[in-house]
Amino acid sequence: MTRSTFVSVDEPPFKSEANEMRFPSLMMLVLMACSPCLAQNNNNNNNNNVGGIEINAEGVIRSIAQPRRPSASLQRKQAELAAETLPADIVVSSPTRTLSLKQLESQVSAALQAQQEIPAEVFYLAGLQRIDHVIISPDDVLISGPAEGFAEDPDKRMVGIETGRPPMQLDDLVIALRAAEAGVRSIGCSIDPTPDNMAALQNYIRQNSFPVSTGRAQQRFRAMGKVLGMQEVSVHGVPENSHFALALVEADFRMKRISLGVEASGLREVRSHLSLLAPQGNSLQRWWFMPLYDPVQVSEDGSVFALSGQRAQLMAQEEISDNQGNRSDAATTRQSTERFAQLFTQHFQELADQSPVFAELQSLYDMAVLAELIKSEFWLRNPDWDMATFLQAEGLPVNSYVEPKYVPSDSTFRKARGSLIGLIGGVTINPRSVTRNTEPAPRLFREKFLAPSQEHKWYWSPEVAEQ
Repeated sequence: MTRSTFVSVDEPPFKSEANEMRFPSLMMLVLMACSPCLAQNNNNNNNNNVGGIEINAEGVIRSIAQPRRPSASLQRKQAELAAETLPADIVVSSPTRTLSLKQLESQVSAALQAQQEIPAEVFYLAGLQRIDHVIISPDDVLISGPAEGFAEDPDKRMVGIETGRPPMQLDDLVIALRAAEAGVRSIGCSIDPTPDNMAALQNYIRQNSFPVSTGRAQQRFRAMGKVLGMQEVSVHGVPENSHFALALVEADFRMKRISLGVEASGLREVRSHLSLLAPQGNSLQRWWFMPLYDPVQVSEDGSVFALSGQRAQLMAQEEISDNQGNRSDAATTRQSTERFAQLFTQHFQELADQSPVFAELQSLYDMAVLAELIKSEFWLRNPDWDMATFLQAEGLPVNSYVEPKYVPSDSTFRKARGSLIGLIGGVTINPRSVTRNTEPAPRLFREKFLAPSQEHKWYWSPEVAEQ
């Protein structure tokens, strides 16, 4: 299971070497994560500056920016740019824009055959921000959800003009479809220290657990970060250098920064785990993202699937580590660990509304669920459309980025009652668990989503009646 782990090791009280006076200990936060803010890279040139991170030639990641909401003046400039570069009916916001995947594939195929760059409105799926409905017809798959015009923000991330939410991307759709076609059951990422480095850290703590002055304690904590060394980034189910992979890692990283208090959540209700922590003995604590959907509603004829819910939740579990650095589940989980996960889950939709990082994570969950529905509900019934343009990597290469491989352990301090804290990473997407949880929706009809008149239009915004 991919996950986010939180290492806590209680230290004895520090004392002055000169006068034996006792000082409150310092809390070390060993940060093991990365921050890939992402931008389209149509030239596939492996640029090592991508949005909010810098990745060097060895794949080591350094954060250089934090996501931020656009100002009113920036929104006006973005709106002007969108009006100049996008079709007028895409700039206009719509609560129910519908896309034909068959006609979308035709648009992509035409651009490839003409050796032209894929238009922005095609690459960003007509500004679609979420998939609320999947409609399976005999020869097509339609997807429908809210959409709006879009433009780049200062970090080169494409975002919606009104909401600031990133539009969904063709690359992510293609990667999700290829994963489903290959039989991938789980997609995720993880950031972990090596067992050898974990064992070295355990050994260092055992050898340096005697009381010291506050200044020496700070030096000791910095040394611990060096002992822990480089964390290894791993991605499974999708290519490591894809936008899909980097967006997973970024969401995990931002969650960890919030947990440490290094980065504000932007919500008063979501406090850092650091502010909730009370030392309770040695332990490892991990958090990881998992799907959170309402039961999928299915029409009586089995052709329409309605998705709802906040898409993601944060899970918590404590672990223990042996002298060799191997980790295993602990019997209990401390209250502060569970509380942070509960707060993050409870307010995740609000976090996604204000942060493109978590909004993008929601989109990735939707893409994975869509691909699973296409595999189980369309490909088995409709062998005539093989989606060759989407599925063949040689014909449609996706944008590539410098692969994130390592994250240096870093540290920061806070006066507390004696803990060493470190973070590892994780996101898990298991779409089959979502598509198997269904309930009937007798008032859901395919006809509500069909194009009103333009047979060959690849997107439209019909009026959809209240269900």
